[in-house]
Amino acid sequence: MSALSSWDVLLAEAIKKAPDPYEPLPISNRKETVYGSTIPFLVATWIAVAFRLWVRFRVVREPGWDDLLVLLAAVLNTAATITVCLSIQYGFGQHMLYIDTDKIETYLLTFYIEHNIYLTETAIIKVSLLLQYLRIFKAGRMRWLCLSLLVIVSLWGLAFSIVGWFSCTPVSAYWRRSAGAKCYGFGFDDRESFIAMFQAHSATNMFFDLIIFATPLVLFRTPNLKFENVLALASMFTFGAVVVMISVWRLQSIVYHSAGLSPYPDFTWWTPISIILSCLEIDLAIICASIPIFWPVIQKSFSAIFVSHEIEVVETRVDDHGLAYELEHMKTRGHHSLNSSSGTSTHELTNEMEDGYKESYSVGIDPLSIEAQSGRGLHTNINSEPKKKWEI
Repeated sequence: MSALSSWDVLLAEAIKKAPDPYEPLPISNRKETVYGSTIPFLVATWIAVAFRLWVRFRVVREPGWDDLLVLLAAVLNTAATITVCLSIQYGFGQHMLYIDTDKIETYLLTFYIEHNIYLTETAIIKVSLLLQYLRIFKAGRMRWLCLSLLVIVSLWGLAFSIVGWFSCTPVSAYWRRSAGAKCYGFGFDDRESFIAMFQAHSATNMFFDLIIFATPLVLFRTPNLKFENVLALASMFTFGAVVVMISVWRLQSIVYHSAGLSPYPDFTWWTPISIILSCLEIDLAIICASIPIFWPVIQKSFSAIFVSHEIEVVETRVDDHGLAYELEHMKTRGHHSLNSSSGTSTHELTNEMEDGYKESYSVGIDPLSIEAQSGRGLHTNINSEPKKKWEI
């Protein structure tokens, strides 16, 4: 079936079931909803990416391919979000039948750009996460699992990207429905294949999201995991769970409206909810991939404002009629040994003996005793470094 005849059939069905032109706009179709849900999350995404790149390039100085791919995904997502916002003036959220022909053509062009960018960046962000996991899993079954997923997801993303970007011959036939053009899949050659293609990508995307975000759950099996570590991991997996739920929601909207063809063909009216969810899904996926990189550094910097010092005082009491002090010493000329109860620092005292050599020792006594007030025998360890924080 040619692109022209299939499009004519679609328009004929839409005219037959013409909607009320004065029907109130659903919340998802309103301009303020589109701007209010996409722009703030896009700003938050770039903040997360900026912190991630700062940590990788300036703090740990270990940038990698995962950082480059996250940056590429953020750039593509910005282009897609801007295109979605621009499409509002060309009929986004309105009934297709009541939009001028020129505007419909421009809208189809914007949809072509934003949708195919989405097909590409869903694969890019997943590959970036898997490369990030390879930094953690250096060997064993988890590394082989990540490598296997890396190959499968790369091929999956490449296949759907090709099908999306080159769904019509010539490519411009996607938004300029002309006689003699050939389209398939996302290009709408027929109703069944068109719906099946959208549902297939959404379902497999949700499946890979679930597997990839669940893969690091094995980190919870780490022995002696502190509460702070558990909290950090839980925060990361919370974002991952939200991404998966958005994927499920998007799939449900595509199935319910048959990719914009049910209950009657109206692409500009039924698709806003799935388009907004696409933008949010990528935003949250990028944020989720970046949090484990920069959060430990920010947390450590914040805790430095409230530096706590650990002070350890070791006391040894002896009988007044016994030795004056209990000493730990090595009777070796020219060599002074360092002894410490904590293993981190020591205070060395030197006593001049009758036979002319100096004997080194460390001793701990009551800091309020007479000996301490005379400046002899006080041993105090002060550990002033901040408490260590967990990092991925």
